[in-house]
This record gives sequence, C-alpha cells and structure tokens, in this order.
Amino acid sequence: MQTTLQLGIVANLYHETPDLRRRIAAVDWARVLPGLGGEASIDVAEGVEQIGLVLDLVGQIAADEIAPHAAEVDRQGARLIDGCVVYADATQRQLRLLAEAGLMGFILPEEFGGLNLPVSAYTAAVELISAADASLMTIFALQGCGETLHRFGDRALQERHLPRLAAGEITACMALTEPGAGSALGAVRTRARLQGNRWSVSGGKIFITNGGADLLLVLARTEADEGGKGLSLVAVERNDAVRVIRLEEKLGIHGSPTAQLEIDNALGDLLGKRGDGLYGVTMALMHHVRLEVAAQAVGIAQAAQTQAVRYASEREQFNRTIDRFAPVRTMLFENARQIETARAILYATTEVVDLRRGLRRTGANPGELERCDRLLDLLTPLSKFYACEIVNEVTSRALQVHGGYGYTRDYPAERYFRDGRITNIYEGTSEIQAGAMIQHLTNGGLAVLVEERLNRATENGDGTLQGLQDAYEILAAGLEAAGAADKLSQQGWARAFVEATGELLGGLVLHNDGRSDERSATLAWTQARLAMQKAVSARTQETTSFADETYEMIVAPYRRDA
Repeated sequence: MQTTLQLGIVANLYHETPDLRRRIAAVDWARVLPGLGGEASIDVAEGVEQIGLVLDLVGQIAADEIAPHAAEVDRQGARLIDGCVVYADATQRQLRLLAEAGLMGFILPEEFGGLNLPVSAYTAAVELISAADASLMTIFALQGCGETLHRFGDRALQERHLPRLAAGEITACMALTEPGAGSALGAVRTRARLQGNRWSVSGGKIFITNGGADLLLVLARTEADEGGKGLSLVAVERNDAVRVIRLEEKLGIHGSPTAQLEIDNALGDLLGKRGDGLYGVTMALMHHVRLEVAAQAVGIAQAAQTQAVRYASEREQFNRTIDRFAPVRTMLFENARQIETARAILYATTEVVDLRRGLRRTGANPGELERCDRLLDLLTPLSKFYACEIVNEVTSRALQVHGGYGYTRDYPAERYFRDGRITNIYEGTSEIQAGAMIQHLTNGGLAVLVEERLNRATENGDGTLQGLQDAYEILAAGLEAAGAADKLSQQGWARAFVEATGELLGGLVLHNDGRSDERSATLAWTQARLAMQKAVSARTQETTSFADETYEMIVAPYRRDA
C-alpha cells in the first residue's frame, strides 16, 4: 500500500484526471482544428479522436515509465561530467521513449516530422509529463524553441533543425539570462558580430534551463542601441565555442540541468529581423514558455493533490481516516478549487492561442486577430501568475495533510513542494506578470477579458451569476481608481487586482460548465463568493507596506548597517 501511495502509480494519468479531460472536451475544436492547415484537410471528429489517442499515449507513458522513477531522478539529478551535461539515467530512457513515440514535435508541421497538433493538446501533454516528473517537463516542453524556429527562421534553418528536433535527435534551450540581465533583458551584454552571412556570438549566460542542449537560442546585442532595440535572437549549434561552466545546485527539479554558459565566438543564424530579438522574437517565445510553465504548475499541483487525497483516505487517527476531519477536508477542497480554476484559465488561454495561430496562417479577419492579440496580452500573464501561485499553496497543504510524514522522503509530498517553488520565479516572476497585467487592466482590459463571458452567461438560480456580476463591478471601480494613482501604487496593488481577476474569470468559466455539470456549478458558486471578497480587498488596499516613509521605518532595522 505504501509503495502505491509513494509513487502515485495509476494506469493512465490522462484517464485519472477527469477535469483535464473536461477542459480538453470544452475546447471549440470546430473553430480550432481547421486553422491548423497541414497536408490534408482536417475532419473535426477525426481530429478530436486523434488528440484523445495521443493524450492517452502520453498519459500511459507518464504513469508507467516516468512517475515510478521520479524519486530516482530527484536523487541522481543531472550532472556535469568532463564539460558535458549528463541527464539522470531514467531521464535518458524517458527521452528516448518519448522520441520513439513521436511526441517531441507536438506542434511542428508534418513536413518536418511533427504532429501538427494544437497548442491546447500540447499543453495537456506538458501538464501530464509535469505531474509525473516536473524536471523532465523542462526538457520535453522546450518545444517552443522549435515553434520559434519555424515562425522566425528561414527555410534553410528550418530544414536543418526542425526534423531533428521533432525526432528527438537534439534538444534546445533559450539562453537569455545574464548576471546583470534577469528580468531586465534589455540589459543583455552578450555580443553578436556579423561574420559573412552568419553571426559570431560571445558572452556569458546564467540560469539556463537545459543549458547543455544541442541548439541554443541566444539573446545577443547586434546593434549599437544599448537598450532592448539593439538585441537579436541567434540560433547557435553546440560546439567547442559553447562551454558549460557549472550546473546550479537547486532546491528542486534536480533532473533538470540549470547551467552557466561561456560562449566564445560561436557561429549562429539570425531569427527574425535585426534588433527585433527582444520585443518581437523573444517575447513571442516567452509567451509560449510561460504557458508551458503554467501547465507545469498545474501538473505538479494535480500530482500533489492526488497523493494527499489518497493518503487522507487511508491514514487513520482516532479510529477514523483523517479525511473525516473538517480541517483536512477544507484543505483538500481548497486545493481542488484552485487546481481546477487554474486549469480553466489556462485552457481558455490556449484556445485563444490556437485560434490566433489559425488566423495568422490564413491571413483572414485582421480584426479578430487583433482581438486575440489583446486577449493574450491579458490571459498569458494571468495564466502563469495564477497557476504558479496556487501550486505553492496546493503543495504546502498537501504536505500538511501528510503531517510529519510529509516532511520526509517516504512520500513525494516534499518533492512536489520543492519542485513547484520554481514556477513562480522562472520565465518571469509572478511580480513581473502582475506588473505587466495591471497596465492592461487599468486600460480597459478587465472588460476585454470578462464582459463577453458575462453577457453570454445565464443565471442558474443559485445566485452565482449575480455574484460574479457584482464582483466585476466592484473590481472595475477599483481598477478605475488605480488607473488614476501613481505608478508605485499601481505596482504595489497589482498582485491583489490580478488575483481578483483570476478568481472572477475562473468563476465565469466554471459557471458556464455548470450548466451541464453539477460539480462545476458548485465550484462556480464558491468562486463567485471568493471573487467578491478579492475584489473588495483589492479596492480597499492602502500603501503602508511600500510607501517610502513607512517602508524605511519598518524594514530599515533589518539592514546590516542599521
């Protein structure tokens, strides 16, 4: 019994996650699938069936071949041997298996050996892999690099790299961060100089996920401009000019190599236009990666909750299982609510991504394309913020449910807690997401996000819709006031407003589901009340914690020189 609990072994993770299947079924495939194009016209029914078969395969591999070895990977970790990054033994086997199954080119076109599947299906696969082993996700889910090569690379570059990426023969990574350029990528100092028709890249990079990859997308300065407009993204193949100096020792995701790199006159090829590397190419890539991280967070949270519910249903105290006690039930109910709200927001986002991909491919309906762009400016940071915040709460509660056992390695609760902690840091911290989003919200973005859903919604008799409507009005009034405030206040209030927006949007999605699903209706009812509370809280904030005078009064004594 303990082995089953410890490894969380199930026949198929996709089958065992009914809410994920519900979200996939809710995607408007009749609109999404025709936009994929490809070698032949797509029959919607056949396309949906194919997606189900692929996710079944991912779910089976995740359950049978990945999850049982996650603890082993965590213990062994990735290593640096003679300058080469070596994955854990189980990770190497799993990557070969995923490649043999044809799963390393999920969203790449068929002409390059890809599956040409929608982003919503790929996101589900990322979630399943993450639930099995969060560290493997960081290698599997860098498929966004291939998407970037396909979108911004020339034909020769596509033909050279994409078939090998789709076949799993090579892996890729983003090499963006530097010691003085973390969140502020405009400060990147790595240089690229034109050498014939290629670029010679030199500089240093840190915190590079999967930094020992075969293909690196390097952000480098190609222009005289010292800001973001002077940067370009260059595709560099690994050779002796790219050295891994060290691998970081981290709290979690031990199977994922996080590298410090030294690049010395490595030749590469430009992606997109000169000087468009940060605001054009890299931001497009980052939007993609942020949704992957959101899916990773949801997957980790799902695994932690599954483990905690199983443990609570079997662990006995005072002659009854601990899931009979109200405090435990409260924790597990809140976990379920947060996971399913995060998932609802995430797949609402990926559906818009898929629609936009189709519009961009066909060149049809510029107005709708613009609408999708504006929606994604809001939905992408909201998805990452919400999912990556709740995973820390979910895994903390899951550990708490286990009591003292949760603090040991007898159960995976502590690993989920450690692995989940990175998600609201890398690929743009939660503070970066909230800070970007508050600017859109105070400029009419809240209406863009929720008004159409509110107008389409119908009351089901329990007051849920009225509660969501009230929450919207309170939140809109608060955002109007925030829009007139100074920038420091807006940034200080951003987190509360984004949290309230997430609860509101999640409630609307669940309310729509609740027309045919009693379970979703119950969660939507809970969401409506929480959205109201969050909206009131956001509207009534003050500046004590970050105003100069009070901040210095309270925090200054902690400085060493105080």
